[in-house]
Amino acid sequence: MKTYRLNIWRHDRLLGHFDSGTPWAAEAVKDIAGRLGASDGYRLELLVATDERRVVESGPGGVRVLGIEPLFVKTSLDEHIQG
Repeated sequence: MKTYRLNIWRHDRLLGHFDSGTPWAAEAVKDIAGRLGASDGYRLELLVATDERRVVESGPGGVRVLGIEPLFVKTSLDEHIQG
């Protein structure tokens, strides 16, 4: 399952981002992108997590994962909206 991040700007001001790792994440990105158009001043950037970085701790009780950080790569929004 892929994790998507949609960065959202309006009038060249970053508003924030939308992250989704659900089974229907691609559908959610299409839905949001379809609602926020350039004619209204929005600019969107799509990133897809291709890998992840894990922070681990090793101790007497063994190894445990402390955190997971997705590693995103910029991709074409048009391919995901059309596809």
